[in-house]
Amino acid sequence: MTDFQIRPVAPHADSTALSAIYSGYVRETWVSFEVEPPTPTDMESRIHAILDRNLPYLVAEDASGTVIGYAYASPYRPRTAYQFSVENSIYLAPEAQGKGIAKALLDAVVLRCQALDMKTMIAIVGLDPDIPTDHNQSVRFHRKYGFQFVGVLDNIGQKFGRWTGTAVLLLNLQEDEKEGP
Repeated sequence: MTDFQIRPVAPHADSTALSAIYSGYVRETWVSFEVEPPTPTDMESRIHAILDRNLPYLVAEDASGTVIGYAYASPYRPRTAYQFSVENSIYLAPEAQGKGIAKALLDAVVLRCQALDMKTMIAIVGLDPDIPTDHNQSVRFHRKYGFQFVGVLDNIGQKFGRWTGTAVLLLNLQEDEKEGP
């Protein structure tokens, strides 16, 4: 699928489509550690929380204008010392997977974060306990993109009645500096 465009999110107009895409990840996969999908109203509030911090929140839509994916950067942690670190998130509709859309979304989010002088992007990847970490699709995607594999936090979450972990990956968004801004 090469016929798609990336645009800024429209919080109210896009919240139902984003909620629908995310719902599958929540209910059927280990990707998200949420166990109940957020409603469109919840999703709209979450979108505003990101935009209120001037961080990127983007959607991909196909030629007909249907939202087929989204990506955003959120604060990694709330303490001031982390203000230049963000966590990325990318979710695609099933029909949009494997077509370069995730990379295009991440490219756009990374560029926006670099323009905001963010230093580090972190990917926290939910792990399916039945799949080796190095075979996890999201881990492979982030490593191919250039993220450095940092490690695994074992048994940090419980879903589907089982314990599992998360992989942590890191992308340097700026040239290395010894001192902060």
